[in-house]
Amino acid sequence: MRKKSVFSLITVLLAVAVQAQMPHRVAVLVNENSQNSKKAANVFAALHGVPGGNLIYLNLPESIVKGRAECTPEEFAQYIYDPAQKIIGERGLTNQVLAWVYSVDFPIRIVTSPNDRQQMSLIGLTFSRGKVPALEMVEKGQFISPLFAGPVNEGGPKNGTQSFDILSANLKEKMPLPSMMLGYTGENGTDMDTVLRCLQNGILARQSGFKTPVLLVQTDDKARSGPREWQYADVKTELAQRGGSAEIYTNQPPARTNLLGVLTGAENVKPADFGTFAPGAFCEHLTSWSAEFQKPQTKCTEWLKAGATVTAGMVTEPYANWLKFPHARFFVHYASGCSAMESFYQSIASPVQVLLLGDPLSQVAGIPVEIKTVGLSKVITSGLDSAFVAEAKFPVAAPVIYSALLDGKQIKEADNISLIELPFKEMGDGYHEVRIVAQALFPVTPGGFKDFPVAINKKGRSVSIAGIANGAARQIVVKPAAAGKEKPKEIGLLWNARLLDRKPYAEGAELSVDERILGEGPHRIQAVAFYEDGMEVRSTPQVFVMTYNPEVKAE
Repeated sequence: MRKKSVFSLITVLLAVAVQAQMPHRVAVLVNENSQNSKKAANVFAALHGVPGGNLIYLNLPESIVKGRAECTPEEFAQYIYDPAQKIIGERGLTNQVLAWVYSVDFPIRIVTSPNDRQQMSLIGLTFSRGKVPALEMVEKGQFISPLFAGPVNEGGPKNGTQSFDILSANLKEKMPLPSMMLGYTGENGTDMDTVLRCLQNGILARQSGFKTPVLLVQTDDKARSGPREWQYADVKTELAQRGGSAEIYTNQPPARTNLLGVLTGAENVKPADFGTFAPGAFCEHLTSWSAEFQKPQTKCTEWLKAGATVTAGMVTEPYANWLKFPHARFFVHYASGCSAMESFYQSIASPVQVLLLGDPLSQVAGIPVEIKTVGLSKVITSGLDSAFVAEAKFPVAAPVIYSALLDGKQIKEADNISLIELPFKEMGDGYHEVRIVAQALFPVTPGGFKDFPVAINKKGRSVSIAGIANGAARQIVVKPAAAGKEKPKEIGLLWNARLLDRKPYAEGAELSVDERILGEGPHRIQAVAFYEDGMEVRSTPQVFVMTYNPEVKAE
């Protein structure tokens, strides 16, 4: 069964999305062979406004996903890193993408050594761009991230909070590749309902804010609690300076409601004992194997099951080395306007054995922005009409930088020039989408984006989707219709930068796709007409949410 309606939450929040880490800056990696992976990616991309071309589909063998969910560095390169980089390059997104988001059903551990203490996480090997560091440095936490903002000891120096945009501009070719995973649904992990709730809460976090309490808890388990206790007092002060609230306890605190997070140190915890969690909450308990799901000790996913939005856990034995765990300053970065992913990477000194789970774009602080255009026509017939001005209004005085995307690809780098020029000569007739991104030039670059539909009319060509119907054997049938004096040579069906079906054009021609290729969740599809002169003409997107008939077993 397919529902042709859009999540109300998606349509409301994407009018102007406010965040620091912009969604066009992430690539979403999807396991082509997993329906759960597709569903989680579909929901995440729609909620946050990730362009369809940023979804990267990979053909993963079951052997690296099941059981312990691990692979070798060679398998990581073969099945994940190399093909993902190839697709990103082919789509012209190499400079646009700063971070990766893994959907569910990916390996979580990289077997880099027979010594368990020297193994890496999927997040870690992605961070080092597929290059295995010296394994002794991995074991001892000596592989230090250039994104870490410190301090490394009480009263030590620390850096201010910055967004990935600013960090990347400063580091240039030395910028690592940050990543997170939307959830872990493998052996002894969570169910999909937990994953989807985390994604919904990642969006709702913008409304709940950061003024609800954070609990920083010391315990009698000094092997696990002690390494991080020195951080708490300073973080409490920093949070208060930003209007946040941290409470330090030397024993088990009473249960509270609407917590923004919990940091503690314990082998086993019961998240419900701390209370309930606000959307966006981060919780973690600094123990061994919290993301190795065949070992004892409470798993990091228990926090997600209890209502947290993001968490972190170790895929191997870290030996209570705090450099491998999130520093309590996570909450300072978070309250400063960074996304959860940006906050993690500025708070983890050695992120090569950690697994980061939940909504990476969750954000609890931001500055609202209004975006409009001056001179952008809904229908453009001449190159003279293809230039316009963007205008952004922030509630605070700040320099504004503007960038722009056309059909999901960046056409203007961020700068203070508000004039936007569309590449009219290169654009085919039909539907196009212009995304204006406006950011305040602060260290966390808060801002937002707004999408504007435009049509190009050079030769009077257009194509539309006249209808979508259910076909036999899980087929979705799409009926395209071309208009204009000339008829196209071929017609095709476009989805997330992938051409799903293509055939010679004829009146009444139908296109089809197996619903399992799309997966459940929200979708945008377009008909695309191919003409003799090479012009490609796209239709207005059809937006719908697809659910499977539970009585039909997916293969």
